[in-house]
Amino acid sequence: MKRMIGWGVFAIVLGLWMWLSALGVPYISFATNWPLLLVAFGVYLIVHRARRHRWHRRSASRVLSDLESGRIDADKAVDEIRRSQ
Repeated sequence: MKRMIGWGVFAIVLGLWMWLSALGVPYISFATNWPLLLVAFGVYLIVHRARRHRWHRRSASRVLSDLESGRIDADKAVDEIRRSQ
């Protein structure tokens, strides 16, 4: 769902930019500034992936609590803690 929202926002920005460029708004020429769309899209992808990766990490205290309760073994706990750093 979030992915569709991101593409929707991208399409809206692209459409507005092309429309304003066609109207002759200064400093918004699609013909010369189109690479900025690629840069913005790249930044979006990096930020999205970084947030997603950080969200899936588990805190060390949670890993230790799972280890103490027997839900995970020691090797898995070490891997989880190393990944969270």
